[in-house]
Parts: sequence; structure tokens; C-alpha cells
Amino acid sequence: MKKIENKDDRIITLSKRRSGIYKKASELVTLTSTEIGIVVSSLSGKPYSFGHPSIKAVVNRILGLTQPPNDNSHPLAKAQCQLLSVQ
Repeated sequence: MKKIENKDDRIITLSKRRSGIYKKASELVTLTSTEIGIVVSSLSGKPYSFGHPSIKAVVNRILGLTQPPNDNSHPLAKAQCQLLSVQ
């Protein structure tokens, strides 16, 4: 894999790949009942995001501003959340 040199081709590739990443993220949410957040910044600096249930809800959860909806999370996920809240 190597960088696409032509700027127009990079923009087109970003557009196509971004929608593919969002589709895979949506499938992951459906299959695993998880929360997910993706933020992509274009060459011009324009941000694009995908989140389930929303990007804001996922970011707030990561920052420890909200609690998980239930407490039957995987122990490794709980440990990671605790580590993130300590930092």
C-alpha cells in the first residue's frame, strides 16, 4: 500500500473508503450491540463522523461524562474504561 499522489484521486478515494468504513461500523454495531465512534478529517480539514448511538454519546462515554447503559460489559472493556478515566 502506498500514498496516492494525485490530490483528486485522494479525495475520491477518501469519499469511497469513508462510506465503506461507515458501513462496516454499522454492521459491527448490529452484530455486537456495541457503541462505536469514528471521526475522519479530510485534506481540507473538514471533519466527518459516524457514531452509534451518536458520536456525542460515544465521546461522552469515553471521557467518562456518562455511564454505560448496563453493567454486563466484558471485564476487559471495563478495565479499559477505568484506565481511560484515570488518565
